[in-house]
Amino acid sequence: MMLFTPIHIGPLELKNRIVLAPMATHYADETGAVTDRLKDYYAERARGGTGLIIVESGYIHPLGRGGARRMGLHEDRLIAGLKGLVESVHSEGARICSQIHHAGRQIRVNYTNGQYPVSASSIPAAAEAVVPRTLKIFEIEELVEAFGRAARRSLAAGFDAVLIHAAHGYLIHQFLSPLSNLRRDRYGGTSSRRLRFLREIVLRCQESLGKDFPLMVRISASEFIPGGITLKEGQKIARRLEEWGVKAVHVSGGTHDTAEMEIQPMAIPRGCLVHLAEGIKKAVRIPVGAVGRIVDPGMAEEILQKGKADLIAMGRALLADPEFPRKTQEGRWKDIRPCIGCLQGCRDHLYRGLPITCLVNPRAGMEREYQIKAAEKKKRVLIIGGGPGGMEAARVVALRGHEVTLAEKRNHLGGQFHLASLPDGKREIRVYLDYLTRQLKKLGVQIRINHEITPENMREVKADVVILAAGGSPLVPAIPGINRQWVIPAWQALEQPEKVGEKAAIVGAGSVGAETAEFLLDRGRDVTLIEMLSQIAGDAEMINRKVLLRSLGEKGAQIRVLTKVTGILPGGVEMEFDGRKEILPVDTIVLAVGTRANDELEATLREESVEFYKIGDCATPRKAIDAIHEGFKAGLRI
Repeated sequence: MMLFTPIHIGPLELKNRIVLAPMATHYADETGAVTDRLKDYYAERARGGTGLIIVESGYIHPLGRGGARRMGLHEDRLIAGLKGLVESVHSEGARICSQIHHAGRQIRVNYTNGQYPVSASSIPAAAEAVVPRTLKIFEIEELVEAFGRAARRSLAAGFDAVLIHAAHGYLIHQFLSPLSNLRRDRYGGTSSRRLRFLREIVLRCQESLGKDFPLMVRISASEFIPGGITLKEGQKIARRLEEWGVKAVHVSGGTHDTAEMEIQPMAIPRGCLVHLAEGIKKAVRIPVGAVGRIVDPGMAEEILQKGKADLIAMGRALLADPEFPRKTQEGRWKDIRPCIGCLQGCRDHLYRGLPITCLVNPRAGMEREYQIKAAEKKKRVLIIGGGPGGMEAARVVALRGHEVTLAEKRNHLGGQFHLASLPDGKREIRVYLDYLTRQLKKLGVQIRINHEITPENMREVKADVVILAAGGSPLVPAIPGINRQWVIPAWQALEQPEKVGEKAAIVGAGSVGAETAEFLLDRGRDVTLIEMLSQIAGDAEMINRKVLLRSLGEKGAQIRVLTKVTGILPGGVEMEFDGRKEILPVDTIVLAVGTRANDELEATLREESVEFYKIGDCATPRKAIDAIHEGFKAGLRI
């Protein structure tokens, strides 16, 4: 495969063309220093066979750190820790690249000690509320020097390459874009003057590193905003970079204002930014890296074979499975744990200021603590419930050498995650469930579908340990008329859309209700969402929510917020808004008001004094990531 052929970035040779795309982790400490957790995370990706590890953004100035626990490159005291990081990656056979960065206006004030963010001009990003302060000339010159010092620290720490982050709407990008740079001095007003800040940074870094050092630049070749940077402008930027002596271009797209193109959810097609890399490659001779939901080996190889890029940058694919490169090279493609673009463990955690994890990979960021080791004593383990939590528990328990039986009362595995995979934009979930099913069969797990465990037959089961993963059931609110035959749960509407009439009202507009609405709209139904709260899909991850709301608007969903359903009537639903009642004529009422725990078997397990663990919705209804991670941890405890 071309994917595993060497390539040079300037004088630096990489053993293959797989690059870990830089992603923030929040694994550094509060001062920006490297931690053992950060080293373990990157070493694991190097161990899996990645050719080049590009670490997360290293902020060059305290005003530009961008997050609570971001890695710093702003002080010499950090060099010792960075050396340890470099050594941990080198010891696993990979090359490592630092990334120097300033967030500019894309930062919260609580990360800047109350100081106003800075930018090319005093124009706020749509995604941020604070108006930034316009940088003065002398401050720009100081920041150029700060970038140069960060490059020098990277060299002192032993990094093999340095990447300047000029993408995604951060400070350098803010100077490049006509949308955010309204200056009329030497740093703005024309496309060439908007390039000046980046040019000065490149030249200053070259002074720190040497002209031949592998210096790369990361750009957004399109902002996906009218009036913003387009591919044509991106090509001009790339040509200038090549003229200045930059050794490679890492091509991305989007800003925080178009976050769905910067960090793409599963509803966005795979490889959605590859055309940008292809366009840049036509403009330059230096190596070009592609990124953007490149999550399977076949696509990665095709991009290289067709000459669309020279390097394949993968972020979340390597978060999900650090062994992606090795498994690909060994032909074990079906053993690759797939990234599904859910954003629950990565983007959502970052937004909330938490360390990242991964829905499909509970070990992400916990590589040292969560090691799957052979059990000291083999046990018979019964897992009740074949949702994603139960399936992950079965996988881990079987890997540890136990005898595992997985009992599922329905005729398929997957639980609510199977239902979640039915809307058109959520079909990536099916890829993960198929992966789990393959792994269970490969490990010899006894899978019993259409097999309900009840208090009566549980006593007949010979098990040393039970994992209760029975999930939940739809909540049914106490509304007059709720038991009428044209009232169905969202789960049934997803599995049997033919039972939904032409006009449907969905009661409850959290993520389940909103996604069910989109599903029914795609099948030609007239849908009204009714929600008691002030917004819909409030429990969804932010980028997924943005894409979902846009889709609902485009497809004609009717949305009623701050509205309470007071009755189900023949041919309609009675609603109350602001003290006034009205009747909405509909054929079908779909309930999406939450889930109750299926915990009925717990009492029997306690009576029998059986060792058991309760995971997922049968403990407390939450998200899939909670069930999967609890299943993983339960598997480690047995």
